[in-house]
Amino acid sequence: MAYQGINTGTTPNDGTGDTLVDGGVKINSNFTELYSLIGDGSTLAVGIVTVITAGTNVSINTSTGNVTVSAPTPVSIATTDVDISRNLKAAGITTLGVTTVTSLLTSGITTLASQGGVTTTGGDLYVGGDLYVLDDVVYDEVTGRNINITGVGTIGQLFVGSGHSAGTLDVAGVSTLTGNVSLGGSIFLGEDKAVDFKQGKFRIYHDDSTGNNIDVSSGAFNINADTQIFNSGAGTTQVIATNADGNFGTELYYNNTKRFETKHGGAGVLGYFRVTGISTLGIVTGATYYGDGSNLTGIAVTANVSTNTLVVSGVSTLGVVTGATYYGSGANLTLTGADGSGLTGVVTTLTGADGSGLTGVVTTLTGADGSGLTGITTLISAGSNITVTTNAGITTISSTGGGVGVGTTTVSTNSLVVSGVSTLGVVTGATYFGDASDITHSSWTLGADGSTHYQFTGPGGLSATADPVIYLARGQNYEFVNNMGAHPFEIRSSNGGSAFSTGVTNNAVSNGTLRFEVPFSAPNSLYYQCTSHAGMGGTIVIYPNLFTV
Repeated sequence: MAYQGINTGTTPNDGTGDTLVDGGVKINSNFTELYSLIGDGSTLAVGIVTVITAGTNVSINTSTGNVTVSAPTPVSIATTDVDISRNLKAAGITTLGVTTVTSLLTSGITTLASQGGVTTTGGDLYVGGDLYVLDDVVYDEVTGRNINITGVGTIGQLFVGSGHSAGTLDVAGVSTLTGNVSLGGSIFLGEDKAVDFKQGKFRIYHDDSTGNNIDVSSGAFNINADTQIFNSGAGTTQVIATNADGNFGTELYYNNTKRFETKHGGAGVLGYFRVTGISTLGIVTGATYYGDGSNLTGIAVTANVSTNTLVVSGVSTLGVVTGATYYGSGANLTLTGADGSGLTGVVTTLTGADGSGLTGVVTTLTGADGSGLTGITTLISAGSNITVTTNAGITTISSTGGGVGVGTTTVSTNSLVVSGVSTLGVVTGATYFGDASDITHSSWTLGADGSTHYQFTGPGGLSATADPVIYLARGQNYEFVNNMGAHPFEIRSSNGGSAFSTGVTNNAVSNGTLRFEVPFSAPNSLYYQCTSHAGMGGTIVIYPNLFTV
């Protein structure tokens, strides 16, 4: 702003000069410019330099508002504003206020903003030696080759490795990491160096003498997961699996083959069960036992066994055997002496010609015709068109005509022998003798809920259940009647698997009856399924459970 003078007029009070207000405004404007130039606008600066005297090897050039001090050698200058066109070298302590420096070279100690001001560099700051910071250091980004922290270091977020400036982080003291630690690579620990939790209560480490170690000095060791699988060997051989069935079960494997399992109903051993020490077991049910049984206890050993029928399918060593009746060819039986006199423990002679010396044996009958006996048929009477013949103790009943019509509601007999083809309805008997190989133990009639589910009518009360689980026993015969036509019924090895044909007649039947003679070699579970609609199907459970050795 240019200087503003006050118009005083030509003569006093002639009305041509500035008013008092205009004159005051000009005075204030001039002082404001002056105070702004040599002060802060309201207060004059202290120690205003009004004269600059050139010393040795110093030249001073002055123009309006500018003083230039220059020298060919370093000089000491005491002034507020200095314009330095060359390098500034300070051998001692130099205190600068607000300074703009293009190139600064210091050989001694340089104090920047000693009174708490801010030192700002527009470019890079290079320190050729050590950098000592008394107070806090705040970094936006740090790139370091080696960072050594000897005290307590608190790091909010630390990145080391791939994706960031890769290098080496050495921490000599205790480091507290309050935030997340993200590593682009691996954590490497030296020999016997552990990941330690709560001062040794839980440690994970490795050493060459003991291998890989997990030490838990107190408390429980818990591994929580929906499913846990433990492998051995090359990492492909399964040994332990938990929650394998989705119901918190545990399975033990040998060479990827399951040998033991726990489920909601108990525990199962898939294979042989061997106990080498002393064991106390309750009720043990086993299909097969292997071993000599020399150390088994609690097994009844009797001197005498009395039974109507003794069936031994394997090799058995028997001592003295006493039997009222022997069935078999007896081809390998030998007697010592023609009369059996060499046999021990066998009665070869009778006391009395009539056997009167025997006990527990009926030797006489009441009445010559056995009329005193009860419960024994002694007379058979032939009816119409029926003849009865007896020869050598065998009674034969035969028809005298082309056919016999028996019109009776109930036939009661102790022994009924039918030599020809007979069709019987409901037969109720207290005892059945025969192989029963063709008897059907259960039969179901199949129905359908659209093309979604099968329905079963028959034993077990399954008519209201869609695609129910069917339980079949080994060695039994079953029938499935399917006359729907649109839903072929097939027994398969699994859901969507191949057809299971062993013991199955008329598999994939759509109009007719499927018969299943369950073999002992059948797997523990099969599947029934419609060959036209894959959604129609269910599980077949085969019992008892098949254990493999």
